Amino acid sequence: MFDDKTLRVLLQRGIDNGWWTIDHLDRPSPGLELLRREAIRHPDPTIRAALSEGMKPHRNMLRELGPPERPEAKPSARDFTEPPTLRF
Repeated sequence: MFDDKTLRVLLQRGIDNGWWTIDHLDRPSPGLELLRREAIRHPDPTIRAALSEGMKPHRNMLRELGPPERPEAKPSARDFTEPPTLRF
């Protein structure tokens, strides 16, 4: 449905607006925890296996990001190399 970049933007917007903190995102939602508990208890073993195996583990997508890349503070010498001379 959503790509990872869009989800990270939405999660960060929620933090910026004060709707949740990054610590809230470390734990799965109560609904997901309930679904996992109910999937384990389901009487049909095929459904129980399909539900428990098909669920991805919870992850906090904002914590997975490394530190942001910092641009160079000054121009590099490679920015000023002379172009090769063309000979005809």
